[in-house]
Amino acid sequence: MDITKPNSSKKLLERSITAVVTIIVLLASAAPLQAEPSSEIAANQAVPQVALPGNPPENSLTGWKIKVGAAALFAPAFTGSKEYQLMALPNVSLAFKELFFASVKEGVGYNLINSNGWRVGPLVKYQFARNEDGGTPFRLGGERSTALAGLGDVKGTVECGAFAEYRDKPLSYKAELRQGINGHNGMIGEASIAYSGVIKHDGPPLIYAFGPRATFANADYINAYFGIDQTQSVNSGLDRYHAGGGLVSFGIAGFMSMPLYGPVAVSLFGGYDRLAHEVADSPLVKKRGTENQCTIGVGVTYTFAL
Repeated sequence: MDITKPNSSKKLLERSITAVVTIIVLLASAAPLQAEPSSEIAANQAVPQVALPGNPPENSLTGWKIKVGAAALFAPAFTGSKEYQLMALPNVSLAFKELFFASVKEGVGYNLINSNGWRVGPLVKYQFARNEDGGTPFRLGGERSTALAGLGDVKGTVECGAFAEYRDKPLSYKAELRQGINGHNGMIGEASIAYSGVIKHDGPPLIYAFGPRATFANADYINAYFGIDQTQSVNSGLDRYHAGGGLVSFGIAGFMSMPLYGPVAVSLFGGYDRLAHEVADSPLVKKRGTENQCTIGVGVTYTFAL
């Protein structure tokens, strides 16, 4: 009989609790966080960075690892929309050894700490603009939404902040805190837990990850996307609304990836998010949208090293 399993399970549970508490402290101490919606098109979050086995390939001379590809995504026209569109999104990322990374999903960051399962460092992300005419360069199919008419545009935003991630296989815990320096001018927080693994069988291995996630923001951020002032109310016909801060959305996401041959891999990903009351109570969502948000997509990537 294997008598080590209970102790191993206990240690895993203790480490998990420690990681969650640490991340909560990081978020809570950084600012009086109030909450955030996962904004426009979810283009910043929808394309997964497929975790193929190995670090930079053996023939890497400089430590640079690059991924290029694209993904097709079926998702709401905007966060809170009940109308769905088919979109094409770029999937480009690069990383230098275990220090620097940049990608559509993860933003641009630097690992100031990268040891003992921890990654901590500064982070910059870009939040795509939300246009009241429903236009987006990513749309391939589906009707252009008219639900935003009269609400004005929310400009694209550069968000600066930091991230903290702890990995204790098969679990990983991640939190981010970012401040918009233009555009929405709000503060954003995100937290997630992922369970990952590899299924081996005859043929290429199947890599998977899934888990819960939550998004937070302050009132400035939420009102930029879901608040309705007097002018917007007159122009749109929607009632005035001013939101507070707090939990914006919570849900679950996951992906599966399989190498096709060599450096080429195909992935399937999706998620479900429920908008919390500060967002769900907005007339934009109650009268023209829905608090239930689903996404599903497929992507292809090619990985190489320099």
